[in-house]
Amino acid sequence: MHAAVSAEGARRVADRLVDAIGGWALLLDATGVLRASVPSGARSHLPRVRTELARFADQMSPAVIAISLPNETVSIFPIQTRGRVRGYLALGRTSTLNPSERSLVDTATLLLTAEWRKEDALILPARRHNRALLQVLLEGRRDVARNLGEILRIPTPDGDVRAALLGVPRRFRTDLLEAVEQDPALRRVETVVAEIQPGRVGVVLPVAEGDVRTLEAVLRHVPFAHGAVSERTTIDELPTAWRQVRGVFDAASDVTGRLYETKDLSDAGLLRHLRSDSAITWAHAALAPVVTLSEGSKVDFLQTLRAFLGNNGQADASATALGIHRHTLRYRMSRIEDALQQDLDDPNIRAELWVALRLASDNIPMPAAPTAVSSRQPS
Repeated sequence: MHAAVSAEGARRVADRLVDAIGGWALLLDATGVLRASVPSGARSHLPRVRTELARFADQMSPAVIAISLPNETVSIFPIQTRGRVRGYLALGRTSTLNPSERSLVDTATLLLTAEWRKEDALILPARRHNRALLQVLLEGRRDVARNLGEILRIPTPDGDVRAALLGVPRRFRTDLLEAVEQDPALRRVETVVAEIQPGRVGVVLPVAEGDVRTLEAVLRHVPFAHGAVSERTTIDELPTAWRQVRGVFDAASDVTGRLYETKDLSDAGLLRHLRSDSAITWAHAALAPVVTLSEGSKVDFLQTLRAFLGNNGQADASATALGIHRHTLRYRMSRIEDALQQDLDDPNIRAELWVALRLASDNIPMPAAPTAVSSRQPS
């Protein structure tokens, strides 16, 4: 127990365990970031271990996973607190564990769980501090932010920055916040992260190569996540950039796993100014042929069009999103083109239809229930 409460408790537990049973150990956090390698050369196994972590997500109750490497067996143990996996302990040996050694591993896992709980006790105050600093930054108060960061000992960006707003349904709020907080690329720079309301995370990060791609990668790891990010700006101009980000986030929030950039979605902000009766009437008229096509059919052609446009006209991605074969997608799109009498390879036509879908999304009537199965079309 003394090892678990030391300054480097998790590392000490891993050291003692390897001393007792031999082999090697890797300790990772919930996102797969390495926390400890015993001995240091064990990190060569890290890529192989990381590829197996996705298997835990498919388990209702995460259990030990065993994998085989040349001349040795590796066991990966989940470390859980409050019903959530917080990290992993990977052990590699040339021989299987006997009962007494397995008991030592179970004890080490319990000690590591206690270590994670101890860290949890420090997280909530740190999150309150980050939220206060984020608020000051978003208000454009550079000097106050710098002084507050020094007082709270939080590294604060001082050059050009980006602001981002990321969101998920409430049930995934913890997953999103932890994914952003623990991302290794974001932790290497002066990133300020805070949950501004349940399921909504604000981020201010310094401009750097790959910064937008990093945020996109975070979103792909959290179910139903989406977000918006600003262009390069100064801290003084952050209030304006933040308003633009919030506008784009609110207007373009229907495609999950996507990070919208304000520079590419000026039309999304414009949608708020187009929600007049005449604009909505135009949207209904533009989409009416597709709605009519769906009537009496088992196929929701409007949803097919939405998926196709949302995936930038990419057939494979659109078919995957709809759960259909790409040949079925092509058939449906040919029916839609015939109904619209428009060429969907034309980017101007796609843009108009996308705006029409956004304007009419809450006002399009549902297709009538099919009265008979058509014999002339596949589903």
